[in-house]
Amino acid sequence: MIQIHRTICCLIVLTTICGTIIPAAAAAEYTVASSGADFTSIQAAINQALPGDTIFVNSGTYLENLLIEKKIDLIGVDSGGGAPTLEPENKSNAIDILADGCRVEGFTIRNIEFLSGIRIKSDGNFIKGNALLNNAKGILLVSAMQNTIVGNTITNCSQAGITFDASNNNVIEENIFTKNSVGIELDEYSLSNRIYRNNFRNPLNVISKSATSVWHSPFNYTYIYLGLFAQSPIGNFWSDYRGRDKNVDGIGDTPYGIQIGANPKAILESNQNIIDAFPLMDPKQYYYEVFPVKEEVSTSQPMVFPTLPSISMETNPTTPVPVTTQTISSITPESPVNGQAPSFLMIELIVLLISGVVVLIIFRQLKHKEGKLEMSAGAAATTQKKISRTSNTRISSTVTVPEAIPQQKRSRTSNNRLTPSAPIPKTDTTVPVPSRPFTSSAEQMNIFPNELESKYAEIKYIGRGGIAWVFSARRKSDDMMIAVKIPISFDEMTGKSFLNEIAAWETLRHPNIVKVTAVNILPVPFVEMEYVPDSLETIGKPIPVWKAVHLIRGIADGLKYAHSQGFIHRDIKPHNILLNKDFVPKITDWGMSKVLANEVKKSSIAGFSLSYAAPEQVSPSEFGRTDERTDIYQLGVVFYELVTGSVPFGGESIVEVGNAILRDQPIPPSKFNSDAAVVEKIILKCLEKDPNLRYQSAGELLDALLGYLNEEG
Repeated sequence: MIQIHRTICCLIVLTTICGTIIPAAAAAEYTVASSGADFTSIQAAINQALPGDTIFVNSGTYLENLLIEKKIDLIGVDSGGGAPTLEPENKSNAIDILADGCRVEGFTIRNIEFLSGIRIKSDGNFIKGNALLNNAKGILLVSAMQNTIVGNTITNCSQAGITFDASNNNVIEENIFTKNSVGIELDEYSLSNRIYRNNFRNPLNVISKSATSVWHSPFNYTYIYLGLFAQSPIGNFWSDYRGRDKNVDGIGDTPYGIQIGANPKAILESNQNIIDAFPLMDPKQYYYEVFPVKEEVSTSQPMVFPTLPSISMETNPTTPVPVTTQTISSITPESPVNGQAPSFLMIELIVLLISGVVVLIIFRQLKHKEGKLEMSAGAAATTQKKISRTSNTRISSTVTVPEAIPQQKRSRTSNNRLTPSAPIPKTDTTVPVPSRPFTSSAEQMNIFPNELESKYAEIKYIGRGGIAWVFSARRKSDDMMIAVKIPISFDEMTGKSFLNEIAAWETLRHPNIVKVTAVNILPVPFVEMEYVPDSLETIGKPIPVWKAVHLIRGIADGLKYAHSQGFIHRDIKPHNILLNKDFVPKITDWGMSKVLANEVKKSSIAGFSLSYAAPEQVSPSEFGRTDERTDIYQLGVVFYELVTGSVPFGGESIVEVGNAILRDQPIPPSKFNSDAAVVEKIILKCLEKDPNLRYQSAGELLDALLGYLNEEG
């Protein structure tokens, strides 16, 4: 009898261990590529996979539609040709997700003309870091709950970037919506969704009939904006928001209207105005060191979370007040989706503990019957410890998700499972990294001189301007990130002129002038300067007037200093105004255009950009020679463009543009942007044809701008 009890105990222990280990080992990993991988078809890999498996898809274009009916992770990997691209030939939904708890990350999905890039009809999925281009709808949620859509770029969708159809409690965070017919669309049956920290720049940014969805973060964030520390809940950036920011915290002083008045057919009847109470003044990338302060935020928006269509509620506006009694955490990429992994492990642990208790009880009975209580108790404790240690180790291994494609397959299953069924050949077409300027690999290899490679590491091609190749690099001597410019064309004469003209730039030291750290013609001509990642050319225009004034003041202050040192730039334009992370403007390319002007043979206006040229640059015989007031005129053109979105003079040819600069009067900025009326006189004075009628110095312009600030303050 005692032997039978011992056998039962052993069976219980073995069953418990197997039940813990077998699920832990079940997750396998597969790769998909045109060759040298487990599969050549993504759908074939999905069909072969078991729930919990991970599929890594290498670079390339895949002409197939994907149907996901089991819980898997589908990860796109840039293996050298950009993100893997889905471009189905039959133009139905590129990815249909019908299973709960899936992850789709790192794909480019494009050219789905009539349906959606991703359709989600399930719960608890995680959609991250995908680019959805030229689809009818970027992402469609149908009766979907508790999904997280984060860090995606959705562009040129003919119907909407993201559409909600009776979908509740989803999180839409840190996505970029650009050039879609509608940025985001929610019907009246989509309730309690949370949308925040997104960029919206579309003809129509939002259509929402949802009475309970919330358009800002559930807690405060700390962050740095324009060099200043701030703390606030964070909403979204809306390209059509026209509010002001008097306290310069990056949050608009007035809310952005999502829905004015109640939708009479909504499930939740309410006469509330649905708003983004904390709209961003700039796209989210201008907010640095952003960290959550996990305190729930209450606003005037309905915050209920209904589950039945018959529920009705009406609320009154309240002032946003931080509440510190409850902590809410956002879902991060590192967190398990929908809590499934922790729940599974918890069940295993509970089963293990219950089994352990049963084993102890049986052992105690055996001890009593055998009269060996102390010996049996020690054996049971030792056995239990071994079981716990073994189980915990295996449980931890199941929740580890690799960050990159594995070099060798780590599946514990047989080779039969690795054989793809009905593989679909893929084309040789690959997708380049979207952010990389188009320059062939061979050209990039030949641009950076071999003679300079001993000085720099981590050399990265940034782009090509009109006169120089630009690289970022890490200087080996002190490990500092810097920018290196290499002239596109030079000879011995150019090299000498380059050294004389650019070396003088090295003497300029001002917060609004890019600092030159080294200039030389040996072993080849190059300029080394501080690395500033952005430029005025890349930001969307128009921008709020107060922000334009902030930028123009910085540029004018840099010009005032340079003029006092005897420097005239003569090529002030957005491309030559760099922006650091604190949105501080820095003037670059002092003397570069003048040095290399002799190399430009296409027109008589070499050495400056025609759209920003002053009359004296186009016709010096009529308006005289260039001087400090030339920079004032060009700065006026930049100011005009910042507040209106376009330069003051245009045309179909060089002749037309030149004639407009010499003869036409600029259209007042207020005709394009009524907010620009307060700075219109300043801009038009900068743009006077006659240099004598302009501000005579950068100092005079700064005084005029100070007058505007005093009036606003």
